[in-house]
Amino acid sequence: MNTLHISKFHTEDLTLRACAVITTDLVKQVQQIHQSFPIATIAMGRLLTGALLMASGLAEKQQICIRVQGDGPLGEISTDATFESEARVYCNNPQLDLPLTNGKLPIGKAIGKGMLTITRFHEFHKHPQVSLVEIQTGEIAEDLSYYYQQSQQIPCIVALSVSVNNQGEVQAAGGVILELMPGAPSTLINTLETKAQTSRHLSELILNGATPRELVQEYSNTTKLKENLHPHEVKYHCPCSINRVDRTLKLLGKASLAEMILKGELCEIKCHFCGKAYSVSPESLRKLHDELITY
Repeated sequence: MNTLHISKFHTEDLTLRACAVITTDLVKQVQQIHQSFPIATIAMGRLLTGALLMASGLAEKQQICIRVQGDGPLGEISTDATFESEARVYCNNPQLDLPLTNGKLPIGKAIGKGMLTITRFHEFHKHPQVSLVEIQTGEIAEDLSYYYQQSQQIPCIVALSVSVNNQGEVQAAGGVILELMPGAPSTLINTLETKAQTSRHLSELILNGATPRELVQEYSNTTKLKENLHPHEVKYHCPCSINRVDRTLKLLGKASLAEMILKGELCEIKCHFCGKAYSVSPESLRKLHDELITY
């Protein structure tokens, strides 16, 4: 996979800032990890791309977690992304298959109605910042745009796309976020919304070889952009480890651990995000059990 960085832009008059990234190879990796069917691949790819773009606006060692909890058959979708451009994603039902609706995969129907939860983790804050908004369409981009406007009071345009071929293979993926800066004329967001509705589809642009700059130019209708690359390479990264598994098992409590020990079998635990499997022996379970304090 080629080295990938998020591109960040601002207009010369400082009325607009934007970021864009082409995540085709990254979403292909997501599909391979989860062995996902097209609906889940598109939903996870959009959410992962959006999270990476949002996290690029944080500060060092800060992280964002986005959970889409709808009542549709796809179940919960969750992604983490850091300022350092490390991200991961999963959904409850990656092999979901639904018939086409008007010739398109019904992403919104698969997600359904529910809540979008965005949690920001700050290194020096004791408690994370949590925002909840209702899912608007289930198409991901519109829902993130609604979050910006409701929770952050930032007028913005969010465009996210994942395109698959007839065999369900990822062909193109990427995203753009445009935000109005303080002092920008209020009419600018209407201009951007109109432009977004008439712009060529994001996947079409990416398939035709568009660069992140060209994506932003298409959606902003301006070429007067200052560009800089985000300093960190985009990576699919999961921080799971045997130590994290041990901490999770301890949360079950002594009674549950005792039941597992009595079975005398290996405890098999698989990470939802990366698919890595961990085996915990009865002896290790007993050690964890004995380390817990009884009150």
